[in-house]
Amino acid sequence: MFTDRNTSRRRFLLGGVTALGATRIGDRRFGSGGRPTTVRACSFNVRYDNPEDEYSWDERLPRVVETVEEIAPGLLGVQEAQPNQYDDLRAALDDYEWYGVGRDDGDREGEMVPVAWRADRYRVRETGEFWLSETPDEPSVGWDADLPRVTTWASLSHRETGRRLWLCNTHFSHVGETARVESAKLVRERADERAMAGEDVVVTGDCNSKPSERPYQILTGTAGSPASPLFDPRREADTDTVSGPWGTYHGFTPEIEDRIDYVFTADTAAVDWYRTLDVRPGEYRSDHLPVVTEVEFGSRRRLPWR
Repeated sequence: MFTDRNTSRRRFLLGGVTALGATRIGDRRFGSGGRPTTVRACSFNVRYDNPEDEYSWDERLPRVVETVEEIAPGLLGVQEAQPNQYDDLRAALDDYEWYGVGRDDGDREGEMVPVAWRADRYRVRETGEFWLSETPDEPSVGWDADLPRVTTWASLSHRETGRRLWLCNTHFSHVGETARVESAKLVRERADERAMAGEDVVVTGDCNSKPSERPYQILTGTAGSPASPLFDPRREADTDTVSGPWGTYHGFTPEIEDRIDYVFTADTAAVDWYRTLDVRPGEYRSDHLPVVTEVEFGSRRRLPWR
């Protein structure tokens, strides 16, 4: 067991973003002014409730809950949750506060990409969402995607250390190549705004893109892409602190395919470890594998060459 921009629908709970306590090196602000804070974050595509699946949601739900309880993340991003699945997860994992909206109407229609955080560790300051499209402030289909795609976020403060953090969860189109590229640009821009405002940043998501492809490179500022506030903890972690398969999608089979699920963090974080949980043949939680990382914010400064 493990131990331990803004939208027209923005919810203001404890005031807006401030840059108090932020420091500046070059032209980037980072650090939220609190003490160093250890953060454990998980991304988990739970597979939508498809009645034609061999492995039903009713069968898989207890395994999903067991897995989250085993991982014990402070921060959680879930993809492909239909409203009934969102309700089930909220009821079963009641140590967490949740925020999510349906992608079709910004309320209860369509798949959700909810975010969750441990209520005993974090206070929520603000929540919101934006669509991955040319009109991100309203339900919409972007570029060459075939369906609406929404991104959900929460601005939090750590109860013990006071550090402020922006948790963002997303799910890119599985159809549109242009949509994935433009979605990556939009998420990177929003993450950069939050980093510049002094918040630590964690982005979870199913990007439907491998590390060799442009959306990943845009998010991480690699392969000639413009600078990004994000990095991939799996690549930054020491080799002996990384465990589990490289890939994350397996389609309810023992054969693991591409790596498309991620937790990205601000590049000011120090990585403690990174894990991809393995397949459980015959006892599938989902058709994707959950990924989890533990990092420490406030103990590292951004390297000048990143």
